[in-house]
Amino acid sequence: MKQLRTISLASIFLLVSFPVYAQLNMNTREAGTPFYHIEASRFPTETQDSSKVVVYLKVPYDDLQFVKYDSVFRARYEVSVVALNMKDIQVDNEIERREVEVNSFEETNSRELNDYMRYTFLLDNDKYKFNVGLMDLDTRKTTYRKLTVDLESFVKGNLQLSDLVIVDDIISDVKGEFEFNPNVIDKLTSRDKEFYVYYTARGVEGTAEVEGKILTTDGEELRSIKDTVSLEQIPHGHFISMNAKDLNYSKYVYRLTVTQGEEEVTRSKEFQVGWVGLSGEVTNLDNAIDQMIYVLTRKEINSMKDAPPEEKRKIFMEYWEERDPTPKTEDNELMNEYFRRINISAEQFSTSIKEGWRTDRGMVYVLFGAPNDIDRHPFDLDSKPYQVWYYFDLNRQFVFVDETGFGDYRLVTPLHDIGRSTFY
Repeated sequence: MKQLRTISLASIFLLVSFPVYAQLNMNTREAGTPFYHIEASRFPTETQDSSKVVVYLKVPYDDLQFVKYDSVFRARYEVSVVALNMKDIQVDNEIERREVEVNSFEETNSRELNDYMRYTFLLDNDKYKFNVGLMDLDTRKTTYRKLTVDLESFVKGNLQLSDLVIVDDIISDVKGEFEFNPNVIDKLTSRDKEFYVYYTARGVEGTAEVEGKILTTDGEELRSIKDTVSLEQIPHGHFISMNAKDLNYSKYVYRLTVTQGEEEVTRSKEFQVGWVGLSGEVTNLDNAIDQMIYVLTRKEINSMKDAPPEEKRKIFMEYWEERDPTPKTEDNELMNEYFRRINISAEQFSTSIKEGWRTDRGMVYVLFGAPNDIDRHPFDLDSKPYQVWYYFDLNRQFVFVDETGFGDYRLVTPLHDIGRSTFY
């Protein structure tokens, strides 16, 4: 398959303007509405028939609408969290108005500064839905999100363990008690320090053994740490540290096991090691570099992959920063859109022998986005299965034929006649 390269800056803007008709992911919102990260965690209580659900929100300052008042900038918004049972009957709710004030314009555009919130619900052990809304009080624009939480099988036995919460910062108050800011997005943007995981546990009064492990997503153990904690019938919170130093830029699993006597409970949480500015669509740097086959030559890809980790990261980011259509913002729409199309191709076009983004349909999808229309012919008597993809904006169409009958549709439109794409 011929590799195609970017040769004009103008094509960058075509990429982000093409219509895309795929399902929106949880990090996508209508333009101009406030965005926030959200996570719900389950915690044991003193009794067997109820549990706590804590809904965490994390709002980057860059996604708030700040208005200047004299020498300060102020953002005002309202948060509503509604808990419903599976019959859509409301069982509880929280509504809060919040105000964020900063002294500089630079802070209003920061994605490293965040406003943190948490809302706690004491619920019977059942299944619930949470509807979360955030409305900017100046623009009146609102973003809605939904979560489902299952408490039915959460409590088992005397030994109980909460879900795991990755922590951004541990804060000590004036009384010497510890609080924390939740990470929420489960992404570590520094490999040079220890990170912490927060959990609560309850059990028979006495000690329990705790072991935390970092695993690859394939289950390979990379490092571990052991601890001993005191348990009571009343749940108490604990922090356990884990050194993320020198982990590759990839996804991992943190697994925590608490053992007391004959009882053992394990909770796991997936997290990613990345950096500020990396697209949320990228989960593994080496894989992302391989997926750049439509904008780099094989020699360029191999050279980038063979570089030391920090140099590799630098080269990767320099490539996308040079093509960022909005360089004064921290989001790189081009990088986000490219790897979003890679991921959609992987979901929709993979076969038993080939990843979706490596297929011909994947290639066309990455280069041109979603077609305006698809004419499918899976069962015509006089031909093999084929599809015709139409791009009305480009006055182009692409024909794919499944020669083998196993879903591997090959492009029959001549490559030299593929036409003007987003990337060249």
